[in-house]
Amino acid sequence: MSKVTKLGKYKGIEVTVAKTTASDEEVQQEIQKLLSQRPLLIDKDGVVENGDVTIIDFEGLKDGVAFEGGTAKGYSLEIGSHSFIEGFEEKMIGMKVGETRDLDLSFPANYQASDLAGQDVIFKVTVHKIQTKQEAILNDEFVQSLKIQDVTNVDSFKAYMKAYVQSKHDDQYRTNVENTLFQALLDDCEVDIDDQDIEDAMQAQIDQISYDLSRQGMTLETYLQMMGATMDMLKEQLKPSAKQQAKFEAIIDAIIIVEGISTSDKEIDEQFDMMAKQNNISIEQVEMQVSRDGFKRDFNRVKSSQLVIQSAIIHN
Repeated sequence: MSKVTKLGKYKGIEVTVAKTTASDEEVQQEIQKLLSQRPLLIDKDGVVENGDVTIIDFEGLKDGVAFEGGTAKGYSLEIGSHSFIEGFEEKMIGMKVGETRDLDLSFPANYQASDLAGQDVIFKVTVHKIQTKQEAILNDEFVQSLKIQDVTNVDSFKAYMKAYVQSKHDDQYRTNVENTLFQALLDDCEVDIDDQDIEDAMQAQIDQISYDLSRQGMTLETYLQMMGATMDMLKEQLKPSAKQQAKFEAIIDAIIIVEGISTSDKEIDEQFDMMAKQNNISIEQVEMQVSRDGFKRDFNRVKSSQLVIQSAIIHN
């Protein structure tokens, strides 16, 4: 276990962190980004071209038989988005509304469905609508289409966007304050760091990376292959931050002892109840997934960190 040999000043730490204010230019950039993300779709005559948005029906056939997951009706497909297998969108170029065309295609050899990987197929495609994208115009109608509560016209939308941009500045300010405070705390303390604590901190970081990747539909192993890296290389990359994390946790745990910080069973019950409601599961299910002892430790650490933050003297 890591040992704090010198617990430096942790209450009343003085730091200087600059506050920033949202500029008109930033607000305009955010508005422009939103306009670009929500283009108007205008029906067009003529033929499908690159960049058009089409409404199509399609049916995928292998050896004359429709295969699972290869059929859809009223599907919106932007030509040039590379949403479908190679050649699908390219072979639609030149089609007209009402036209049906057979697209002779091949699935890539590394396709996720093994029964289709590398196989020749035919997609029977019918075009129902062709649309071009036109950048949205900032007017009351566009603002109302966003369905933002109490924002009904351009003026109120600009005020809303300014508040939104300022909130990002404020979030960054709070992050900068915490980082600056905790770095000052780390610099003023001395810790004999146990190797196992570094390993534990590193594993926690790897678990978080794995979780974040899983939410994107990717495994850590696949990610490492894509990056041309190994687990050992990842651990070596994470080691400095894991060492800092282990040192920080040792300091925070020392503050818990000095300050007599504790978390009652009632507090844990309240937190578990809130977690159950937020995730629409039972308290029993929460208790199966979350260790009470581990949660108590982490909750104490949160209280200890908050003591450092709330007692600090912040200069702007």
